Amino acid sequence: MALQDLAQTVRYLCKKDKRLAKIINEIGGCGLIGRDADFEFLVNSIVSQQLSKAAADTIMARFRATFPKGKITPQKALEKTRSELKATGLSTRKCDYIHDLSGKIENGTLHLTKLQSEDDDTIRRRLKEVKGIGDWTVDMYLLFGLARPDVFPVNDLVLRKAIAKAYKVPQDDTEAILKVAERWRPYRSIGSWYLYRYRV
Repeated sequence: MALQDLAQTVRYLCKKDKRLAKIINEIGGCGLIGRDADFEFLVNSIVSQQLSKAAADTIMARFRATFPKGKITPQKALEKTRSELKATGLSTRKCDYIHDLSGKIENGTLHLTKLQSEDDDTIRRRLKEVKGIGDWTVDMYLLFGLARPDVFPVNDLVLRKAIAKAYKVPQDDTEAILKVAERWRPYRSIGSWYLYRYRV
């Protein structure tokens, strides 16, 4: 999304949601931009599942250090044994997930560059064919990798806590949380970005 479009979207959200408008005024401009949503991004998302950012960053740094010049590739990941991967701090399951992702990319079952041009539903369906990739991981890929405009990671605990604090709703009340995010359509990604930064 271009900066001009992003600014217009933020103004739109301020009109739609007065509580979000206050948060936007506190935080300032939105910095949601697409990244290089490549193999390493997905590996990082897998590593981050159900871990704190600090723990995930530590494991990811160890994992990256096992690759020549720190360049993570599917081919090199497949060459690593489960024991080598576990030595970085990865669980047995996450080792299997990374191997499955690597194998599907290497054999052409999954082509990330082509996948990025597909719609959100197609991307979600294809990525969930990889072992260990569920809705949360896909949401992270769509939101922070591709910066798609209307993604809402309803299962993300950090986001739920932020919304619960800002909107005075129970963090385990999915219906109430979805109702809050409904105000932000079709730009739930932008609302989510601000709520991630609102947390304390």
